[in-house]
Amino acid sequence: METPAEAYRNLQFASLGTMRSCTSIIMLDTTTYKAYGTGVFIQIQEHYFLVSAAHVMDKHGEFFIFLSREKEIIKPGGDTYINRTENREKDELDIAVLRLDDDCLPHIKRSYSFLQAEDLAINHIFQPWEYYTFLGYPASRAKIKYKTDIFDITTLFHFTAPIEAEYYAEFGRNPYVNVVVSYNKKQVYDGRKGIFSTGPDLYGISGCGLWFTDPSDLKAGIIKPKLTAIMTDWSTKNKNIVIGTRIDVVTGMIKKFLDVNFPESKIVRVR
Repeated sequence: METPAEAYRNLQFASLGTMRSCTSIIMLDTTTYKAYGTGVFIQIQEHYFLVSAAHVMDKHGEFFIFLSREKEIIKPGGDTYINRTENREKDELDIAVLRLDDDCLPHIKRSYSFLQAEDLAINHIFQPWEYYTFLGYPASRAKIKYKTDIFDITTLFHFTAPIEAEYYAEFGRNPYVNVVVSYNKKQVYDGRKGIFSTGPDLYGISGCGLWFTDPSDLKAGIIKPKLTAIMTDWSTKNKNIVIGTRIDVVTGMIKKFLDVNFPESKIVRVR
């Protein structure tokens, strides 16, 4: 019989399919297929978006996403809402949104799902337990299979917990805007072998989501992970730390540019 901890961990595993379905690898160079970042697809009313780190979205017009493993690709078009700065390295937001245009949208919808507005966890109170998962595409796990035309992409997911807010200043971050979580490289789940082992470097996951799996979903019998943040930075000061920007900033940025009916954040306001 499962213990409560085992049942909850199995719920986290069961939630991965939802996370993957609306997460895309972002690539550069159609010759070498260079993994550059990760993005999350969301929908608010009639608007469809790709959300990622600003330093990834700076390459809009150059990057592409895969529609299939047989190298079917598309360069997503649309309008970008981006946090402009002269120095990305000191950008505590590092967040951007691409509102997808009607030309690319039907193709993307064939291959990906769009997270709905009610699953964006604004006003989320972060808890100090491993209730969170970040899921993205490390560059080292994206390659063309030997002697084939198949592009092999393996997601990385990691169960994690936020660090205490008092330590955010060490990384130049603000707990009202950001979230800082741990990365235990020696305890990363290897889905191919079914064991926890040493994980990869995190280059390429910028723009991935940080998801909250609510323990109360166990009793409710539902699988409904909530998107709490977009992860943007693998800390150079401490490789055991990954930094993100709250989803409240993303929705605030969207509301700044578009007239959408979406609740205001009570934690942070985008001006």
